[in-house]
Order: sequence, then structure tokens, then C-alpha cells
Amino acid sequence: MIAALGHSEDLDSADAIAEALDQCAETLAGKTPQAGLLYAGIDHDHQALLDGIEARYPGIQLIGCTTHGEMSSGGFAEDSVVLMLFHSDRVQFRAGIGLNARTNPDVAGQAIAMALDGLDAPVRLCVAFPDGVVSDGMVGIIRDGIIGALGEALGPDVPVCGGMAGDQIRFSRTYQFFNGAVHSESMPVLLFAGPLDVAVGVASGWEPVGEDHRLTDMDGLVIAGIDGERPRDFWMRYFGSADLSGTRNYFAVYPDAGGGSEEFYLCGPSHFQENGSMVTMNPAVGGTRIRFADGTRDGVLNGATSSAARARKGYPVATPEAALVFSCATRHMVLGTWVVQEVDRFQEQIGVDVPAIGFYTYGEICPLPSSPTPVHHVCTFVTVLIGEGA
Repeated sequence: MIAALGHSEDLDSADAIAEALDQCAETLAGKTPQAGLLYAGIDHDHQALLDGIEARYPGIQLIGCTTHGEMSSGGFAEDSVVLMLFHSDRVQFRAGIGLNARTNPDVAGQAIAMALDGLDAPVRLCVAFPDGVVSDGMVGIIRDGIIGALGEALGPDVPVCGGMAGDQIRFSRTYQFFNGAVHSESMPVLLFAGPLDVAVGVASGWEPVGEDHRLTDMDGLVIAGIDGERPRDFWMRYFGSADLSGTRNYFAVYPDAGGGSEEFYLCGPSHFQENGSMVTMNPAVGGTRIRFADGTRDGVLNGATSSAARARKGYPVATPEAALVFSCATRHMVLGTWVVQEVDRFQEQIGVDVPAIGFYTYGEICPLPSSPTPVHHVCTFVTVLIGEGA
């Protein structure tokens, strides 16, 4: 498999995509790519980007989205254009899209059914880019559990990874790309099928602190009870304030309700409702164990290192052929000027010669190591290593 990378910081969209395509062409060396991933700043002319790709490679299977910042093996940038094109004689690629995510209860099934059409080999990886701003701020798209629905549609043997589209913290409208068209309130997916090796690493760098607590009453994204107490009252007693801003307010969710596993993912509070309940940015399950988590700049960077190292350890051969990375917009804000170091930490683990493409998201998607179920993460760094297998 060939994974060709192009990254342009040109603010003119037509020139940017031409530059990215020319960079990819050097690696492709005359080969025609079958599929691609495209990430772009919110202020680009996104249709011009897609028109440029379609003119060069008509009919390519391509998905992508707008972001909170773009990264590649060439470094980090904002308002840039990052493109990765794939060619393989053995791996199959197929894109699909689910539309009208605000009202369509089967947006995940629609996207997967479209992408499965025409594939005749087992699916090995699903990459998905849901709209991150559909309704009620960042969290609207996951009210109906569509991330979990992706896993159900594909089965337990297919890792689902990706990130929610961003718009540089405007929380107004994000855009998703599918083949030659720009969409909003949608979810494009790209399936990889056939002989593909895949390894996934996930880590946040946030450290759980303090004692255990229980979510005693949950309804979707609404927490009505923590240790049997209204969340706002609990928060006031625990922190002395109902202010939900700041990195110390995230909590670690341990899906193993029995307490036997220390594997967790982060959940982020969004706001309190009038009745004292809490709305979260990503789902948790009632009855699960939680602990509060503390995040620092050094910890965030260590999370990127751990994520890449875990993926590298799980990859079955010496060198992957491509890397897909997804980091959180919150990590970007915590790191500030240190944000450029995330790419450095990642490359220390996988090598500077592996082509990598990634973006800062409004929520990351990947399974935890012990379960095939895709999880909506926050404040987390996801590493996906891929390459053509035997």
C-alpha cells in the first residue's frame, strides 16, 4: 500500500490543494490512488478543495472534514490543508455517508450500508468523521448513540476510529467532505477491507485522583446523580463552586462496573441544568465508577507518547505504512504554544519516515483495549497505524 501525503499552508484554496496534490504525486510515482482523507481549516473554500482533487483523480473515494487544527508528519498548522491518498492492489477502500444527523435515527446504518456496497473482502478498519456541532453545542450528534451504532453495524472485529469535525471553537457549523461534495450535519465514513494490518493506541495523559464515586442516575448525556446526590450539589461540596471551566473538572469513567479493571476513558461536563443535573460532552453509563482527573501540559504530552507507543507495540510488523492521529481541541488549548510538540512526541515512537495525517477534533472515536465497542472520548490522543498485510 502507498500512502502519499500532502500538506499546504497556502491560504488560497485552489493553490493549497494543487500544492498538496503535487506533493502526493511525487510519492505515488504515477500510480492512481483509490481513496483519500482530507482535513482543512474552516475558512477555506472547501468546494474548491474537492474540485481540485476530483479534477486530478475522478471518482476517488474520499472523505474528510473541517478541524480545529491540522497535523501531519510535516508538523502542526492552522488554516492549512492536509491530504493523504491511498493506493493498493490488494486493499479495498469504500466511502459512505449518513445524512441529516439531527433527525435521521439511522445515520450510522446509512453510512455503513453505502460503504459496504461493492466490497468483497472483510472490513478491517472504519474511519468516521461525524459533525461535531449538530444541536446543543458539541454533543448533539451523539444523543442517539450513533457512534455505538457504527460498531453494531460492523461487528466486533472492526475497529471504528476517527474524530468529530471542528470549526476552531466557534461552535457554529462544521463541514464534512464526501467524494466531491461538501456537507454539514452528516457523517462520512471510509472502510478499509482486505489484507490490512491495524493497531490502535489511546491515552489522554490525565491522571485520576481522589476517591471513587458512582454515577447513580444517567439518561443519555444527563447525569442526575453522583453517589445519590444531585451533581450540582455534589460539585459545590467537592469543589466549592459550580464553575465547570478548567481541566480539573474532567473525570475518568471506568466501564468495568465491578471495579476489577483500571482502564478508563475521560468524560467532560458541559453545563448544569436548572434542576441540578449535569449535561456531559460524551456519554457515560449509570452505575459505573468514576474518579476526577487532573491534566497538565506535561501530562498531555505524555499522553501522546503513550498513545503512539501502545499502537507501535501492537503493530505486527517492523514499520507501518501510514499513521492516522486524532487529538482533542481541549488538548490544543491546554498545550498552547506547546501544541507543536504533540507531533514530535508521536514521531519519537513511530519514526519520522512514516507518513502521518491528523487533526484536532471535537471528540475522538476509538475502542478501549479491552473492548471492541467504539467510545466517544474527550481530551484524548488516538493513534491508528495501518499497512498492507500478508
